[in-house]
Parts: sequence; C-alpha cells; structure tokens
Amino acid sequence: MHVKQTKTALVLFLFLLSGMATVSAEIVCTIRYYDKKVYYPESDIELKVTLTNQSPNPYLFRISENRAFSVSFEVRNLKNQLLPQAQKFTSQRNSNLPVLFRDISLEPEEEYSFRVNLKDFVQINEPGTYTIQAFFFPRLYGNPRTETIASNVLTLVVRPSVAGLEAVKERIDLQVGEFLKQAALPPDEVVKYVLTARQKSEWNKFFLYIDLESLYQRSPEGARRYKYLSEAERIETLKKFRQQLSETVVDEDILMIPSEFEILKTTYTPREAVVEVLQKFAQKGFKEVKRYTYYLYRKNDIWLIYNYETRNLGTE
Repeated sequence: MHVKQTKTALVLFLFLLSGMATVSAEIVCTIRYYDKKVYYPESDIELKVTLTNQSPNPYLFRISENRAFSVSFEVRNLKNQLLPQAQKFTSQRNSNLPVLFRDISLEPEEEYSFRVNLKDFVQINEPGTYTIQAFFFPRLYGNPRTETIASNVLTLVVRPSVAGLEAVKERIDLQVGEFLKQAALPPDEVVKYVLTARQKSEWNKFFLYIDLESLYQRSPEGARRYKYLSEAERIETLKKFRQQLSETVVDEDILMIPSEFEILKTTYTPREAVVEVLQKFAQKGFKEVKRYTYYLYRKNDIWLIYNYETRNLGTE
C-alpha cells in the first residue's frame, strides 16, 4: 500500500512538473538590440526585452518599474567568465524600499516589450566579444515562488574606446565602426553623399565633405566674429558649431531632411563647382519643394561644400 501511494505521488509530481515546463516553454523571452550601433566601453547598450505568449491561455505576470526586480542579465567573455554586476543593479536589489509592480495579463499570441540599458545591470569596461542572456522573473525577484524565463543569447562586440579622441571619433562610421575617409568624388556625388547621410541622420558622414569654417562664416555676423578669435577660440567655436548643427539647434536650411532629391545641374572648373538640386520635404498632406544650390571648392583632389543657397518653389 505504501509503495502504491509513493508511485501515485511520483506520477502526480511528474505531471505537475511537465505542466510547468510546458508553460515555461510557451512563454518566450527574447532580447535584441534597440537601434544597434557600434559599441565602446563608454557606450550605453540599449536592449529590447520581449515576452510572447505562445500558449492557448492568458498568462499573468508581474512587472516592476524597477527593472532590477523583473530581469537580470548574464554577460560572459570568450573564456565563459561572468562579468560583474553593475553597482546600480546591486544597490537596487539590496534596497529596503518597497517594490512597486503591476499585474499584466498577456493573451495568446500577444507580446509585451520594454527597453533597458545593459550598463544598468552589468559592468562592461573592456573591449572584447561577449555573450548576453536575459532572465525574466514573472513573479519578481525575491518572491518565494521565484521562477525565471531564459532568453535567447546575443553576441556583443565592444570596440576599443575612442573617448577623448574627438578628432578620431568624428571620423568613425558609427554603423560599422570603420574610419571614414574622404574620397575623390565628383561634385555631384559629394552632394548626393551628404544628402543621403542627412536622410539617415549619419552625422559623421554628413560632415565629411562640409567645410565647417566656411559654413560658420556664411553670415556677415559669423564672419566678423570669427575674424577676431584666437586659434584656440576658433577650434572651440567650430566644435560647438558642429554640435549645434548635429543637435539641430541652429536655424540652417542645410539641416532640413529631404524625403527625395534630384541633381539637376552640375558645373565646375578645376577649382570651383556649383551643384543645383531639387529637394522635396514631406509635410502633412503636401510636399514642400525647394531648389538648393551648393557651392564647392577643390582641395587636394577632394571637393568640399563651403556655401549654399535655397529658393522656394512652392508645394505639390
């Protein structure tokens, strides 16, 4: 009789265990990069965490605004060594403050996503290649019934730091991490390169063929101010001007993002070039049309934009 009861209990336990495994398998946690780019030790690394209910029933879980109680990350180097946890993460986990949360019901085939900065969880101070895996806590970390859902594994490549080397950093293609080099392109191709970079908000590429010093002095006021600056002040002024342009806090027509453009005409001498471009800007319900005239000069076989003019052609 005792043996029969033991077998019955074992069968029931295995049944419940298999049921739990099924639920875990049908609630999928995935991670991916949010706006992936080239990463350096000083970079933020934003990830998107997604929970998907692949079961036929609603799934109830808890989510805390303090993400340290909802998810953790394991980051390993190529020697399979775990990287240490970030101080912010350990401080939050060890805090005596109450953990605020809300219950979420995820219907079949529904997803729930949130963004986190990996640097808030793990210390990544050295360049190298790493693996990242997330562990989601549907009942929150520290709960007596704590269970975790493991995610897929991502590969992270952290390149050597260029912090402090602004001149170098400004010439890096942030999409692939390669050094940008000016090419001996014809004038119209230079303008096309710059406009395409602006459409994609790739600022380092955008500035590659622009003479910032000349652009700053387009206005009489800018030219007059620049004339009386020392060399050190000029460097600092142009650095600030570049930053203002990239943050679009200065009113420059060259910063407008065309939805489409067409090279109309190119004329040039051995030293000077003029490129006329028809540019259209998408607005709500219509397109604004302008003719841009870009002025370039040639320096060591490289064409650079030093000035421009605009003319409004109406709408369509």
